[in-house]
Amino acid sequence: MSNVVAFKVPMQKNMSIRIEECDGDHDYDLVHFHEECQLTCIMQGSGCLLAGSNTFNFTPGEVYLFGSNLPHGFKTEGGNGGDELVTGARRISVFFNRNVFESLFEQNPETSSIKNLLDYASLGYKLSAGNSQEILSKIGRLRNVDDFDKVLELLDILDCISKDAQGNYLSACEAVGADLIDGDIHKINEVFAFTEAHFQKRISLADVAGHFKMTPPTFSRFFKSRTQKTYIQFLIELRITKACEFIRSGTHNTTESCFNSGFTNISSFHRHFKSIKGMTPTEYKLRVSSNFN
Repeated sequence: MSNVVAFKVPMQKNMSIRIEECDGDHDYDLVHFHEECQLTCIMQGSGCLLAGSNTFNFTPGEVYLFGSNLPHGFKTEGGNGGDELVTGARRISVFFNRNVFESLFEQNPETSSIKNLLDYASLGYKLSAGNSQEILSKIGRLRNVDDFDKVLELLDILDCISKDAQGNYLSACEAVGADLIDGDIHKINEVFAFTEAHFQKRISLADVAGHFKMTPPTFSRFFKSRTQKTYIQFLIELRITKACEFIRSGTHNTTESCFNSGFTNISSFHRHFKSIKGMTPTEYKLRVSSNFN
């Protein structure tokens, strides 16, 4: 396991669920593990999956669940490793921390099947073909809701998976031990905390690299190998998340939300907002308003 990477999902403080799409621009195929559980749908592309101690072939339409800290990695046919362009590869992954549901499990025996599912997810799980299509449809809905509705949709998905009697566990090897979770994860957590504390200020790559006593190239390689994102991508996503919070609060107009979230240019703010949220800030504000009326 010495070549397994301790990975940090870029989950912000006010998030318990994160959805990522690998659309072929870059295919992260390093064997890695992370604290969050991961539900992955193969939309396009085929290749080899390593999960724990076993390897499998994967094809479009399949759905996999990986428990906390289970080593795994997808190697799409046509890729030569690491972070390269792989034409035709497309996966959607939902990351979540099971700790969010612990009090629910303790107080509601009706959720015991979901608890058992996540307990055994440390071995990895492949859904049966019959249930995969339903889960794909549900994840489509999950991507289009916000806040608490996301939690409800995820619980519905996990409940559906827990009733899948035809699926298969993937590995005889469970999650890695705490001794393999190296200090780099703690360093990434410090980077996240630094960014949360300073997102409203001007932050350059040189600034953050210097703060952590690294050169910019070294810091960039370190951050991307552990998060699959550049630091600037992470910073922009955080600022858009904060802007959404300001808009939802009803106390900030679009321009105020732009500058209070750390952007210094309105056109740049609108461009990044639409790229990340799929709508303009004004459209987002109207959607939020309609949900409360």
